[in-house]
Amino acid sequence: MDWSNLKDYTIKGPVMSTLIICGALIIFFFILFFILRKIDPLKKTPLWLVPFIWLVDMMNNFVKVNIGKRWKAYAPWFLTLTIFIFFANTSSVYLLENPTSYVVVTFALALCTFIIIQATGIISLGPLGYLKSFTDPMPVMTPMNIVSEFTLPISLSLRLFGNVISGVCVSILIKKMAEWFAIPIMPFINLLFDIAFSLIQVAVFVILSVIFTSMKIKDEEKIYSK
Repeated sequence: MDWSNLKDYTIKGPVMSTLIICGALIIFFFILFFILRKIDPLKKTPLWLVPFIWLVDMMNNFVKVNIGKRWKAYAPWFLTLTIFIFFANTSSVYLLENPTSYVVVTFALALCTFIIIQATGIISLGPLGYLKSFTDPMPVMTPMNIVSEFTLPISLSLRLFGNVISGVCVSILIKKMAEWFAIPIMPFINLLFDIAFSLIQVAVFVILSVIFTSMKIKDEEKIYSK
């Protein structure tokens, strides 16, 4: 190995940020898992645990309403997606490069969701029913339906990427225009774009992903009963 070319083997910023975020989340949830094992479910729920229960319950209920009887297979993925995108969007708060400001990262997330959507259609409708769905409402619409279906990951990825990068651009413009006067207002601007807008972007991406998945499921399978 030529050590003079070591820079060619370094991990790029967004990849490093993604690895750090994933590693930190894995460690955190492993610790949380072992803590939860020691909690007695018959006793009063600890106050610190309430936000976690609320988040899981909210995602479960949303997926139940839209996905139906197979919700348990989907809720973990959509909750994982929610948590990762939120921490990726807010990574600049803890001095990391924002992975979702790179279209390759957002496309990878959208592609994973796209694969789940198509697999759902095949499982729910059957292979022939899945292929037949491209001819709805009439066979002449088949080319349009195919284009519409396979541009979905591009649409999802560009929507998330555009929202993130626009927030970064607006912050930079405010900083450049205000110069020294930006010092007292930038914390509030960063808080707005990094936290508030990140929540909106996460909600839009996940809600659209769940809805597109739901559209591939038969109506009778969407009925959830305990």
